[in-house]
Amino acid sequence: MKTLQRQGTAPIGKLLFEYSLPAIAGFLINALYQFVDRILVGRGVGTEGMAAVTSAYPITILTMGIGLLLGTGSGNLISTYLGQGRKEEAEKVLGQSFRSGLLWGTAVAILLGIFSRPILRVCGASGVVLEMAIPYLRISAIGQIFIITLISLGNILRVQGRPNLGLLFMVFGNVLNAALAAIGIFWLKLGVSGAAWATTIAIFLNLTGILIFLQSKHSGLRIRRQNLVWRPEIVKSITKLGAPVFLMQILGTLTFLAANHGAGALGGARGIAMVGIFNTVSILLIYPPLGIAQAMQPLLAFNQGKGHTARVRQILGTALFATTAIGVVSALVVACFPGLLASLFSKTDLTLIEMVRVGIPWFMISVALFGIQGTTSHYFLATQQPKMAAILLLGRQILAIPMFLLLPHWFGILGLYLVALVSDVPFALVAAVLLQREWKKLTSEIDASGESDPEELDPILDVG
Repeated sequence: MKTLQRQGTAPIGKLLFEYSLPAIAGFLINALYQFVDRILVGRGVGTEGMAAVTSAYPITILTMGIGLLLGTGSGNLISTYLGQGRKEEAEKVLGQSFRSGLLWGTAVAILLGIFSRPILRVCGASGVVLEMAIPYLRISAIGQIFIITLISLGNILRVQGRPNLGLLFMVFGNVLNAALAAIGIFWLKLGVSGAAWATTIAIFLNLTGILIFLQSKHSGLRIRRQNLVWRPEIVKSITKLGAPVFLMQILGTLTFLAANHGAGALGGARGIAMVGIFNTVSILLIYPPLGIAQAMQPLLAFNQGKGHTARVRQILGTALFATTAIGVVSALVVACFPGLLASLFSKTDLTLIEMVRVGIPWFMISVALFGIQGTTSHYFLATQQPKMAAILLLGRQILAIPMFLLLPHWFGILGLYLVALVSDVPFALVAAVLLQREWKKLTSEIDASGESDPEELDPILDVG
Protein backbone atom coordinates (compact mmCIF):
# COMPACT_ATOMS: atom_id res chain seq x y z
CA MET A 1 0.00 0.00 0.00
CA LYS A 2 2.92 2.31 -0.73
CA THR A 3 0.84 4.54 -2.98
CA LEU A 4 -1.74 4.89 -0.20
CA GLN A 5 0.84 5.98 2.39
CA ARG A 6 2.02 8.79 0.10
CA GLN A 7 -1.15 10.63 1.07
CA GLY A 8 0.41 11.25 4.48
CA THR A 9 4.06 11.78 3.49
CA ALA A 10 4.46 13.24 -0.03
CA PRO A 11 4.91 17.01 -0.56
CA ILE A 12 1.46 18.53 -0.32
CA GLY A 13 1.54 20.73 -3.40
CA LYS A 14 2.78 17.90 -5.60
CA LEU A 15 0.35 15.41 -4.08
CA LEU A 16 -2.71 17.59 -4.57
CA PHE A 17 -1.63 18.34 -8.13
CA GLU A 18 -1.26 14.63 -8.91
CA TYR A 19 -4.67 13.81 -7.46
CA SER A 20 -6.41 16.83 -8.91
CA LEU A 21 -5.16 16.50 -12.48
CA PRO A 22 -6.86 13.14 -13.17
CA ALA A 23 -9.99 14.31 -11.37
CA ILE A 24 -10.11 17.55 -13.37
CA ALA A 25 -9.42 15.72 -16.62
CA GLY A 26 -12.08 13.14 -15.82
CA PHE A 27 -14.71 15.74 -15.00
CA LEU A 28 -13.79 17.76 -18.07
CA ILE A 29 -14.10 14.73 -20.30
CA ASN A 30 -17.54 14.04 -18.86
CA ALA A 31 -18.56 17.71 -19.16
CA LEU A 32 -17.21 17.91 -22.70
CA TYR A 33 -19.36 14.93 -23.61
CA GLN A 34 -22.44 16.74 -22.27
CA PHE A 35 -21.32 19.85 -24.14
CA VAL A 36 -20.77 17.98 -27.40
CA ASP A 37 -23.96 15.96 -26.90
CA ARG A 38 -26.03 19.16 -26.67
CA ILE A 39 -24.34 20.45 -29.84
CA LEU A 40 -25.01 17.14 -31.64
CA VAL A 41 -28.67 17.13 -30.59
CA GLY A 42 -29.12 20.83 -31.34
CA ARG A 43 -27.61 20.57 -34.81
CA GLY A 44 -28.78 17.06 -35.65
CA VAL A 45 -32.31 17.09 -34.21
CA GLY A 46 -33.12 20.75 -33.58
CA THR A 47 -34.36 23.00 -30.79
CA GLU A 48 -37.20 20.61 -29.88
CA GLY A 49 -34.71 17.75 -29.50
CA MET A 50 -32.54 19.82 -27.21
CA ALA A 51 -35.64 20.75 -25.20
CA ALA A 52 -36.59 17.06 -24.92
CA VAL A 53 -33.17 16.13 -23.53
CA THR A 54 -33.27 19.12 -21.18
CA SER A 55 -36.74 18.13 -19.94
CA ALA A 56 -35.40 14.74 -18.86
CA TYR A 57 -32.32 16.20 -17.19
CA PRO A 58 -33.91 16.73 -13.73
CA ILE A 59 -34.31 12.95 -13.55
CA THR A 60 -30.62 12.54 -14.38
CA ILE A 61 -29.70 14.91 -11.56
CA LEU A 62 -31.82 12.93 -9.10
CA THR A 63 -30.46 9.51 -10.07
CA MET A 64 -26.90 10.81 -10.02
CA GLY A 65 -27.66 12.05 -6.52
CA ILE A 66 -28.32 8.50 -5.35
CA GLY A 67 -24.96 7.41 -6.75
CA LEU A 68 -23.20 10.41 -5.22
CA LEU A 69 -24.80 9.71 -1.84
CA LEU A 70 -23.31 6.23 -1.89
CA GLY A 71 -20.01 7.28 -3.45
CA THR A 72 -19.37 10.27 -1.18
CA GLY A 73 -20.40 8.50 2.01
CA SER A 74 -18.48 5.31 1.30
CA GLY A 75 -15.45 7.18 -0.06
CA ASN A 76 -15.02 9.23 3.10
CA LEU A 77 -15.48 6.19 5.33
CA ILE A 78 -13.05 4.09 3.29
CA SER A 79 -10.40 6.86 3.31
CA THR A 80 -10.69 7.22 7.08
CA TYR A 81 -10.46 3.46 7.66
CA LEU A 82 -7.44 3.15 5.37
CA GLY A 83 -5.76 6.03 7.21
CA GLN A 84 -6.30 4.05 10.42
CA GLY A 85 -4.99 0.84 8.80
CA ARG A 86 -8.40 -0.92 8.95
CA LYS A 87 -8.55 -2.50 5.50
CA GLU A 88 -11.18 -5.12 6.44
CA GLU A 89 -13.59 -2.41 7.58
CA ALA A 90 -12.93 -0.48 4.35
CA GLU A 91 -13.89 -3.53 2.27
CA LYS A 92 -17.11 -3.93 4.23
CA VAL A 93 -18.04 -0.38 3.30
CA LEU A 94 -17.19 -1.08 -0.35
CA GLY A 95 -19.43 -4.15 -0.38
CA GLN A 96 -22.38 -2.26 1.07
CA SER A 97 -21.95 0.61 -1.39
CA PHE A 98 -21.93 -1.79 -4.36
CA ARG A 99 -24.97 -3.70 -3.10
CA SER A 100 -26.92 -0.52 -2.48
CA GLY A 101 -26.04 0.84 -5.92
CA LEU A 102 -27.47 -2.23 -7.68
CA LEU A 103 -30.68 -2.19 -5.63
CA TRP A 104 -31.31 1.53 -6.07
CA GLY A 105 -30.49 1.39 -9.79
CA THR A 106 -32.97 -1.42 -10.41
CA ALA A 107 -35.75 0.36 -8.50
CA VAL A 108 -35.20 3.64 -10.36
CA ALA A 109 -35.13 1.87 -13.74
CA ILE A 110 -38.51 0.23 -13.10
CA LEU A 111 -40.15 3.45 -11.92
CA LEU A 112 -38.89 5.50 -14.87
CA GLY A 113 -39.94 2.86 -17.38
CA ILE A 114 -43.50 2.70 -16.04
CA PHE A 115 -44.16 6.35 -15.24
CA SER A 116 -42.13 8.14 -17.93
CA ARG A 117 -45.04 10.21 -19.32
CA PRO A 118 -46.31 11.73 -16.03
CA ILE A 119 -42.75 12.26 -14.81
CA LEU A 120 -41.84 14.21 -17.96
CA ARG A 121 -44.99 16.32 -17.67
CA VAL A 122 -43.86 17.32 -14.19
CA CYS A 123 -40.48 18.19 -15.72
CA GLY A 124 -42.15 20.71 -18.02
CA ALA A 125 -42.39 18.71 -21.26
CA SER A 126 -45.48 18.95 -23.44
CA GLY A 127 -46.57 18.50 -27.06
CA VAL A 128 -43.83 17.52 -29.49
CA VAL A 129 -41.15 17.87 -26.82
CA LEU A 130 -42.99 15.36 -24.59
CA GLU A 131 -43.34 12.78 -27.36
CA MET A 132 -39.63 13.05 -28.16
CA ALA A 133 -38.61 12.87 -24.50
CA ILE A 134 -40.60 9.71 -23.62
CA PRO A 135 -38.49 7.20 -25.63
CA TYR A 136 -35.35 9.05 -24.54
CA LEU A 137 -36.22 8.60 -20.85
CA ARG A 138 -37.34 4.99 -21.23
CA ILE A 139 -34.09 3.99 -22.91
CA SER A 140 -32.10 5.96 -20.34
CA ALA A 141 -33.99 4.12 -17.57
CA ILE A 142 -32.19 0.90 -18.51
CA GLY A 143 -28.88 2.61 -17.87
CA GLN A 144 -29.82 3.73 -14.36
CA ILE A 145 -28.88 0.30 -13.00
CA PHE A 146 -25.36 0.85 -14.27
CA ILE A 147 -24.92 4.58 -13.71
CA ILE A 148 -25.95 4.60 -10.04
CA THR A 149 -23.63 1.67 -9.35
CA LEU A 150 -20.82 3.30 -11.33
CA ILE A 151 -21.10 6.58 -9.44
CA SER A 152 -21.27 4.71 -6.12
CA LEU A 153 -17.82 3.28 -6.96
CA GLY A 154 -16.50 6.62 -8.20
CA ASN A 155 -14.08 7.27 -5.34
CA ILE A 156 -12.79 3.70 -4.95
CA LEU A 157 -9.84 4.03 -7.32
CA ARG A 158 -8.92 7.47 -5.96
CA VAL A 159 -8.89 6.45 -2.29
CA GLN A 160 -6.54 3.57 -3.18
CA GLY A 161 -4.04 6.05 -4.59
CA ARG A 162 -4.88 5.14 -8.23
CA PRO A 163 -6.41 8.37 -9.60
CA ASN A 164 -4.80 7.94 -13.03
CA LEU A 165 -6.56 4.63 -13.55
CA GLY A 166 -9.86 6.30 -12.74
CA LEU A 167 -9.08 8.84 -15.44
CA LEU A 168 -8.41 6.07 -17.95
CA PHE A 169 -11.85 4.55 -17.35
CA MET A 170 -13.44 8.00 -17.63
CA VAL A 171 -11.72 8.71 -20.95
CA PHE A 172 -12.78 5.37 -22.38
CA GLY A 173 -16.40 5.73 -21.34
CA ASN A 174 -16.92 9.26 -22.57
CA VAL A 175 -15.07 8.94 -25.86
CA LEU A 176 -17.16 5.84 -26.60
CA ASN A 177 -20.30 7.68 -25.51
CA ALA A 178 -19.67 10.64 -27.82
CA ALA A 179 -18.83 8.39 -30.77
CA LEU A 180 -21.93 6.25 -30.32
CA ALA A 181 -24.12 9.35 -29.97
CA ALA A 182 -22.82 10.77 -33.24
CA ILE A 183 -23.49 7.44 -34.98
CA GLY A 184 -26.99 7.17 -33.50
CA ILE A 185 -28.03 10.74 -34.36
CA PHE A 186 -26.42 11.34 -37.77
CA TRP A 187 -25.94 7.88 -39.28
CA LEU A 188 -28.75 5.73 -37.84
CA LYS A 189 -31.14 8.73 -37.66
CA LEU A 190 -32.43 7.69 -34.23
CA GLY A 191 -32.78 11.26 -32.99
CA VAL A 192 -32.57 11.75 -29.23
CA SER A 193 -33.02 7.99 -28.75
CA GLY A 194 -29.60 7.53 -30.34
CA ALA A 195 -28.06 9.68 -27.62
CA ALA A 196 -29.85 7.65 -24.92
CA TRP A 197 -28.64 4.31 -26.28
CA ALA A 198 -25.09 5.65 -26.55
CA THR A 199 -25.02 6.64 -22.88
CA THR A 200 -26.50 3.34 -21.71
CA ILE A 201 -24.02 1.19 -23.65
CA ALA A 202 -20.98 3.26 -22.69
CA ILE A 203 -21.83 3.27 -18.96
CA PHE A 204 -22.37 -0.49 -18.94
CA LEU A 205 -18.95 -1.12 -20.49
CA ASN A 206 -17.28 1.38 -18.15
CA LEU A 207 -18.78 -0.24 -15.06
CA THR A 208 -17.72 -3.68 -16.30
CA GLY A 209 -14.12 -2.50 -16.66
CA ILE A 210 -14.00 -1.07 -13.12
CA LEU A 211 -15.46 -4.25 -11.62
CA ILE A 212 -12.88 -6.38 -13.44
CA PHE A 213 -10.10 -4.23 -11.99
CA LEU A 214 -11.51 -4.29 -8.45
CA GLN A 215 -11.55 -8.08 -8.46
CA SER A 216 -8.00 -8.34 -9.83
CA LYS A 217 -4.73 -8.67 -7.93
CA HIS A 218 -3.88 -5.06 -8.77
CA SER A 219 -6.62 -3.63 -6.54
CA GLY A 220 -5.95 -3.01 -2.85
CA LEU A 221 -9.68 -3.36 -2.09
CA ARG A 222 -12.06 -6.01 -3.39
CA ILE A 223 -15.78 -6.68 -3.41
CA ARG A 224 -16.16 -9.85 -1.34
CA ARG A 225 -19.26 -12.02 -1.14
CA GLN A 226 -19.48 -11.93 2.65
CA ASN A 227 -19.52 -8.13 2.56
CA LEU A 228 -22.63 -8.06 0.33
CA VAL A 229 -24.84 -9.24 3.21
CA TRP A 230 -26.91 -6.29 4.41
CA ARG A 231 -25.21 -4.42 7.25
CA PRO A 232 -27.59 -1.67 8.39
CA GLU A 233 -25.05 0.10 10.62
CA ILE A 234 -22.67 0.61 7.68
CA VAL A 235 -25.46 1.69 5.32
CA LYS A 236 -26.59 4.19 7.97
CA SER A 237 -23.07 5.65 8.21
CA ILE A 238 -22.75 5.89 4.43
CA THR A 239 -26.14 7.57 4.19
CA LYS A 240 -25.35 10.06 6.96
CA LEU A 241 -22.11 11.21 5.32
CA GLY A 242 -23.57 11.25 1.81
CA ALA A 243 -26.89 12.83 2.75
CA PRO A 244 -25.84 16.48 2.17
CA VAL A 245 -24.79 15.68 -1.39
CA PHE A 246 -27.99 13.74 -2.02
CA LEU A 247 -30.14 16.52 -0.63
CA MET A 248 -28.21 18.93 -2.83
CA GLN A 249 -29.09 16.78 -5.85
CA ILE A 250 -32.76 16.67 -4.83
CA LEU A 251 -32.78 20.43 -4.58
CA GLY A 252 -30.84 20.56 -7.85
CA THR A 253 -33.65 18.54 -9.41
CA LEU A 254 -36.25 20.93 -8.02
CA THR A 255 -34.15 23.89 -9.16
CA PHE A 256 -33.97 22.54 -12.69
CA LEU A 257 -37.69 21.83 -12.65
CA ALA A 258 -38.36 25.41 -11.59
CA ALA A 259 -36.01 26.67 -14.30
CA ASN A 260 -37.74 24.53 -16.94
CA HIS A 261 -41.17 25.78 -15.95
CA GLY A 262 -40.04 29.40 -15.63
CA ALA A 263 -38.24 29.40 -18.98
CA GLY A 264 -40.92 27.30 -20.68
CA ALA A 265 -43.61 29.78 -19.69
CA LEU A 266 -41.59 32.55 -21.34
CA GLY A 267 -40.24 30.82 -24.45
CA GLY A 268 -41.74 27.33 -24.82
CA ALA A 269 -39.35 24.73 -26.25
CA ARG A 270 -36.83 27.47 -27.01
CA GLY A 271 -36.82 28.60 -23.39
CA ILE A 272 -36.27 25.05 -22.10
CA ALA A 273 -33.47 24.54 -24.64
CA MET A 274 -31.85 27.75 -23.38
CA VAL A 275 -31.86 26.42 -19.82
CA GLY A 276 -30.16 23.27 -21.08
CA ILE A 277 -27.41 25.31 -22.71
CA PHE A 278 -26.85 27.44 -19.60
CA ASN A 279 -26.59 24.30 -17.49
CA THR A 280 -24.23 22.54 -19.90
CA VAL A 281 -21.82 25.48 -20.10
CA SER A 282 -21.88 26.09 -16.35
CA ILE A 283 -21.13 22.43 -15.60
CA LEU A 284 -18.25 22.43 -18.09
CA LEU A 285 -16.65 25.36 -16.25
CA ILE A 286 -17.47 24.23 -12.71
CA TYR A 287 -16.08 20.71 -13.15
CA PRO A 288 -12.38 21.69 -12.98
CA PRO A 289 -12.68 23.31 -9.53
CA LEU A 290 -15.05 20.52 -8.51
CA GLY A 291 -12.40 17.99 -9.53
CA ILE A 292 -9.89 19.71 -7.24
CA ALA A 293 -12.38 19.83 -4.37
CA GLN A 294 -13.24 16.14 -4.72
CA ALA A 295 -9.59 15.10 -5.08
CA MET A 296 -8.95 17.06 -1.89
CA GLN A 297 -11.45 14.94 0.06
CA PRO A 298 -9.54 11.62 0.40
CA LEU A 299 -6.34 13.52 1.19
CA LEU A 300 -8.06 15.48 3.95
CA ALA A 301 -9.83 12.41 5.35
CA PHE A 302 -6.62 10.33 5.34
CA ASN A 303 -4.51 13.00 7.04
CA GLN A 304 -7.21 13.77 9.57
CA GLY A 305 -7.34 10.05 10.37
CA LYS A 306 -3.57 10.15 10.86
CA GLY A 307 -3.80 13.27 13.04
CA HIS A 308 -1.74 15.42 10.62
CA THR A 309 -3.54 18.72 11.23
CA ALA A 310 -0.85 20.86 9.57
CA ARG A 311 -1.19 18.86 6.37
CA VAL A 312 -4.98 19.18 6.52
CA ARG A 313 -4.66 22.97 6.69
CA GLN A 314 -2.16 23.15 3.86
CA ILE A 315 -4.24 20.90 1.58
CA LEU A 316 -7.27 23.10 2.24
CA GLY A 317 -5.37 26.31 1.46
CA THR A 318 -3.90 24.95 -1.74
CA ALA A 319 -7.25 23.69 -3.00
CA LEU A 320 -9.01 26.96 -2.16
CA PHE A 321 -6.49 29.03 -4.11
CA ALA A 322 -6.68 26.78 -7.16
CA THR A 323 -10.48 26.45 -7.31
CA THR A 324 -11.05 30.18 -6.91
CA ALA A 325 -8.51 31.14 -9.57
CA ILE A 326 -9.85 28.66 -12.11
CA GLY A 327 -13.47 29.67 -11.54
CA VAL A 328 -12.88 33.40 -11.87
CA VAL A 329 -10.70 33.15 -14.98
CA SER A 330 -13.01 30.75 -16.85
CA ALA A 331 -16.08 32.88 -16.03
CA LEU A 332 -14.38 36.02 -17.38
CA VAL A 333 -13.41 34.28 -20.62
CA VAL A 334 -16.98 33.16 -21.35
CA ALA A 335 -18.42 36.55 -20.37
CA CYS A 336 -16.16 38.20 -22.95
CA PHE A 337 -17.22 35.91 -25.86
CA PRO A 338 -20.88 34.93 -25.27
CA GLY A 339 -22.00 35.18 -28.90
CA LEU A 340 -19.36 32.78 -30.17
CA LEU A 341 -20.37 30.22 -27.55
CA ALA A 342 -24.10 30.59 -28.22
CA SER A 343 -23.71 30.00 -31.96
CA LEU A 344 -22.29 26.50 -31.37
CA PHE A 345 -25.65 25.08 -30.31
CA SER A 346 -27.79 25.91 -33.33
CA LYS A 347 -27.40 26.46 -37.07
CA THR A 348 -30.67 28.25 -37.80
CA ASP A 349 -32.45 29.35 -34.59
CA LEU A 350 -31.21 32.94 -34.33
CA THR A 351 -33.64 33.78 -31.53
CA LEU A 352 -32.26 31.02 -29.35
CA ILE A 353 -28.70 32.14 -30.08
CA GLU A 354 -29.52 35.71 -29.02
CA MET A 355 -31.21 34.58 -25.80
CA VAL A 356 -28.15 32.56 -24.85
CA ARG A 357 -25.75 35.36 -25.80
CA VAL A 358 -27.45 37.84 -23.50
CA GLY A 359 -28.01 35.46 -20.59
CA ILE A 360 -24.81 33.42 -20.31
CA PRO A 361 -22.66 36.20 -18.71
CA TRP A 362 -25.13 36.37 -15.81
CA PHE A 363 -24.80 32.64 -15.18
CA MET A 364 -21.03 33.00 -14.95
CA ILE A 365 -21.51 34.50 -11.48
CA SER A 366 -22.14 30.95 -10.23
CA VAL A 367 -18.93 29.74 -11.85
CA ALA A 368 -16.83 32.57 -10.42
CA LEU A 369 -18.09 31.95 -6.86
CA PHE A 370 -17.98 28.16 -6.93
CA GLY A 371 -14.39 27.96 -5.69
CA ILE A 372 -15.16 29.26 -2.23
CA GLN A 373 -18.49 27.43 -1.93
CA GLY A 374 -17.33 24.12 -3.39
CA THR A 375 -14.03 23.90 -1.53
CA THR A 376 -15.55 24.78 1.83
CA SER A 377 -18.44 22.32 1.50
CA HIS A 378 -16.16 19.47 0.43
CA TYR A 379 -13.83 20.24 3.34
CA PHE A 380 -16.74 19.75 5.72
CA LEU A 381 -17.69 16.50 3.99
CA ALA A 382 -14.13 15.17 4.21
CA THR A 383 -13.83 16.05 7.91
CA GLN A 384 -17.22 14.43 8.63
CA GLN A 385 -19.15 17.61 9.44
CA PRO A 386 -22.27 16.94 7.33
CA LYS A 387 -24.39 19.66 8.98
CA MET A 388 -21.98 22.41 7.97
CA ALA A 389 -21.69 20.95 4.48
CA ALA A 390 -25.48 20.94 4.24
CA ILE A 391 -25.68 24.68 4.91
CA LEU A 392 -23.57 25.41 1.83
CA LEU A 393 -24.71 22.61 -0.45
CA LEU A 394 -28.42 23.01 0.21
CA GLY A 395 -28.90 26.67 1.09
CA ARG A 396 -28.11 28.02 -2.37
CA GLN A 397 -30.51 25.57 -3.99
CA ILE A 398 -33.31 26.35 -1.55
CA LEU A 399 -33.03 30.02 -2.43
CA ALA A 400 -32.74 29.43 -6.19
CA ILE A 401 -35.95 27.36 -6.51
CA PRO A 402 -38.46 30.16 -5.77
CA MET A 403 -36.25 32.66 -7.60
CA PHE A 404 -36.57 30.69 -10.87
CA LEU A 405 -40.34 30.90 -10.56
CA LEU A 406 -40.74 34.43 -9.21
CA LEU A 407 -38.07 36.51 -10.94
CA PRO A 408 -39.12 35.57 -14.53
CA HIS A 409 -42.71 36.35 -13.55
CA TRP A 410 -41.70 39.79 -12.30
CA PHE A 411 -38.97 40.76 -14.77
CA GLY A 412 -39.49 38.51 -17.78
CA ILE A 413 -36.43 36.89 -19.32
CA LEU A 414 -34.15 39.22 -17.32
CA GLY A 415 -35.47 37.63 -14.15
CA LEU A 416 -34.22 34.24 -15.30
CA TYR A 417 -30.76 35.70 -15.77
CA LEU A 418 -30.76 37.34 -12.31
CA VAL A 419 -31.19 34.08 -10.40
CA ALA A 420 -27.46 33.36 -10.25
CA LEU A 421 -26.73 36.75 -8.71
CA VAL A 422 -29.47 36.54 -6.08
CA SER A 423 -28.79 32.94 -4.99
CA ASP A 424 -25.00 32.60 -5.18
CA VAL A 425 -23.61 35.78 -3.64
CA PRO A 426 -25.15 35.32 -0.15
CA PHE A 427 -23.88 31.76 0.25
CA ALA A 428 -20.42 32.64 -1.01
CA LEU A 429 -20.27 35.09 1.90
CA VAL A 430 -21.49 32.39 4.31
CA ALA A 431 -18.80 30.01 3.02
CA ALA A 432 -16.11 32.64 3.57
CA VAL A 433 -17.18 33.16 7.20
CA LEU A 434 -17.32 29.42 7.95
CA LEU A 435 -13.98 28.77 6.29
CA GLN A 436 -12.29 31.54 8.27
CA ARG A 437 -13.56 29.95 11.48
CA GLU A 438 -12.24 26.51 10.48
CA TRP A 439 -8.87 27.95 9.51
CA LYS A 440 -8.49 29.54 12.95
CA LYS A 441 -9.50 26.24 14.57
CA LEU A 442 -6.88 24.27 12.61
CA THR A 443 -4.22 26.85 13.40
CA SER A 444 -5.01 26.64 17.12
CA GLU A 445 -4.75 22.84 17.05
CA ILE A 446 -1.38 23.02 15.29
CA ASP A 447 -0.05 25.53 17.80
CA ALA A 448 -1.28 23.47 20.76
CA SER A 449 0.30 20.25 19.48
CA GLY A 450 3.57 21.76 18.37
CA GLU A 451 3.22 20.02 15.01
CA SER A 452 5.63 21.16 12.30
CA ASP A 453 4.05 23.21 9.52
CA PRO A 454 4.49 21.73 6.01
CA GLU A 455 4.17 25.23 4.58
CA GLU A 456 7.79 25.86 5.53
CA LEU A 457 9.01 23.12 3.21
CA ASP A 458 6.15 22.91 0.73
CA PRO A 459 4.98 26.25 -0.69
CA ILE A 460 1.34 26.41 -1.80
CA LEU A 461 2.20 26.42 -5.51
CA ASP A 462 4.99 23.84 -5.38
CA VAL A 463 3.87 21.07 -7.72
CA GLY A 464 7.24 20.09 -9.02
